[in-house]
Amino acid sequence: TPEPPLGFLGPTRLLEALEPKPFLDCPRYFLPRVSQRPPSPGSNSTGSKSYSRSSEAEYSNMDLLNLPNEILFCIADSLDQARDLLALACLNRAANNLFLDSLYRFNVRRQRSSSLFWGVRRGKLEFVEMMLRDYQADANTINGRSRTPIFYAIRTKNETMIRTLLFDKRADIDWQDHRGQTPLVYAIERNLLPTASFLMDFDPRLNIMDIKIRSAIWYAIAFCDKDLVRVLMERGSDIRTPDYKGFSPLGFAIAKKIPRITRLLLLHSDPNSRKGLLDDVTIRNRLLRQAVQASLHDVIALVVAHGADPNSRNRDGQSLLHQATKNGDAEVVQHLLAYDEISINATDRQSCTLLHIAAEYGCTSVAKCLLAKCGIDCNARDSYGRTAFHIAAEYGNKSITGLLLAYGAVDINAPDANGATALCLGAAAKHTPIALQILAEDHVDVNMVGQIGRTALHHAARTGNIPIACVLLATEDLDPNIRDDQGWPPLTYAAFNGDLRMVELFLARGDIQANVQQAPPLFHAAKQGHVEVVRRLLQFDTIDVNQQFWNSSPLCVTSEMGHPDVTRLLLEHTTPPDTNLKTYMGDTALSLAAYHGHLTIINLLLEASELDVAATDKFGDTALCKAARNGHEQVVKRLYRDTRARCASDVKRAIKATSNCRIALYLEGHLNEEGNFCTWP
Repeated sequence: TPEPPLGFLGPTRLLEALEPKPFLDCPRYFLPRVSQRPPSPGSNSTGSKSYSRSSEAEYSNMDLLNLPNEILFCIADSLDQARDLLALACLNRAANNLFLDSLYRFNVRRQRSSSLFWGVRRGKLEFVEMMLRDYQADANTINGRSRTPIFYAIRTKNETMIRTLLFDKRADIDWQDHRGQTPLVYAIERNLLPTASFLMDFDPRLNIMDIKIRSAIWYAIAFCDKDLVRVLMERGSDIRTPDYKGFSPLGFAIAKKIPRITRLLLLHSDPNSRKGLLDDVTIRNRLLRQAVQASLHDVIALVVAHGADPNSRNRDGQSLLHQATKNGDAEVVQHLLAYDEISINATDRQSCTLLHIAAEYGCTSVAKCLLAKCGIDCNARDSYGRTAFHIAAEYGNKSITGLLLAYGAVDINAPDANGATALCLGAAAKHTPIALQILAEDHVDVNMVGQIGRTALHHAARTGNIPIACVLLATEDLDPNIRDDQGWPPLTYAAFNGDLRMVELFLARGDIQANVQQAPPLFHAAKQGHVEVVRRLLQFDTIDVNQQFWNSSPLCVTSEMGHPDVTRLLLEHTTPPDTNLKTYMGDTALSLAAYHGHLTIINLLLEASELDVAATDKFGDTALCKAARNGHEQVVKRLYRDTRARCASDVKRAIKATSNCRIALYLEGHLNEEGNFCTWP
């Protein structure tokens, strides 16, 4: 009798309780645990009692086995647990021979033929044959993953076991596990290709999809098995249905760049309709686009030879040449340009030519290939008015700009839809090498304005690009005073950013204008608190320290923003500023400093003899009133100490405006400078 499996006989703890008896020639897990020999005469009483109980149990077992077999079989049939049958079968050899058959039948009837898994995993061919033949075990029994014993036979690569299982009429070769895989798909997906070829002899269904919507041929293509793919195709495998990612078997072969299998799939004809994929014009053009994307030259030639249109376009309106150019595939571009019907100046929906695409993606080899062809229009414009030269400069592709400049027919001063030249775009994008490359050319217009009226010098000043600014400012034709749409010249941007080196470069020009009405550099440098830039601008001969921007002078704005060092520089200038200039709201530098509580600046301003401390704004508030209203106690004390601010009406207005009791008490004379109450003699 074949050795029974452990896996279906009962709990492990029961099996571990069994030991072999020397007088029985059978596996240890069939035998009961009894003493090996009677106790010795010198043993203790406990041992004697134990031996007596064991002997008594053994004699009881012998009495049980003396019952007629019919009764014993009825007892076995009435048991509902495998461990009980196991206990009977383990009494002795006779019980083993008698009850083992019932144990097998119990496994088939009550445990869904789980013993087959044990036999298949351990390669017990005779046991599996016996269970299928004599006990009608279910060859389609499943485990927790919905897999039948055939799956485990495939995993062990045991073709004899597979054949034994599949010869059973009830075995289903197309059974699907929890992932929807049949035994054939299961074998191919695990690269067990010889086993998969063996399964083909049992005529499985080939187009069953797993949960990823992939059939057997999809996995055969994944492992590049040309022979298996050919067999699957000859038996009618579907190569058109896409998987969950949208890849059909054919599309997957193209994407994986397997030319031999791709060619095999393309040339295959349906045995029923006698038509292949290349007989459908829609499929031909789609396959051609996929072949171009995968750079399969042989497939491209094959599909075009069967009538595919090399000028076909994708959903974005891009031709095959556009796709090949975007991929930087010069060989495919050369291949496609060899067809007479191909247009080298074809455009997509954005009016971009091939040269535009090559310039954007930096495809130097493709650009060389295109420029070598006759009829190329290197100055063609896209929907934004940009040429390929514009795009190469904007995206920083220096090799492309070099090729276009060497080509000679490029208009380097051509403006785009916003009026910007390639020089403007390169400078704005901080592509210094490209901007310098363009500036090295003759006849470059450095004064061309682009978007919002900015020149290349504007962009260099805004981004702090010293190399570009040096070259531009050294050009005689340059106008450094051009203002953009906001009225800002390049010098103002440099001053606003606090770029002292850039400001020095500008002031070295003899034609520079430092007093720009709409955007004074001194005003913006003072507002941002750039001390060194303000110092350098004040050294300029024609600088106007009182030039206002939006009715606010440099002194007013620096007092408001709280920059004491800048305030000191302005007040110490050889031509001192007007300390009483007012903003559009009537505020002076003193009132603005008082409003914000800038005590250091107030001390500096109060040193000016011409200062009007009692000046009022449009609402009649003085600096003292503003400081009191905002609770700046130290500022109030400093202003009140100045005799010019002690106007009775102003003091009363300040007392009324303040919400700080200490300020009110101080102004009323109840508190001294230290904040203590005043005492009178």
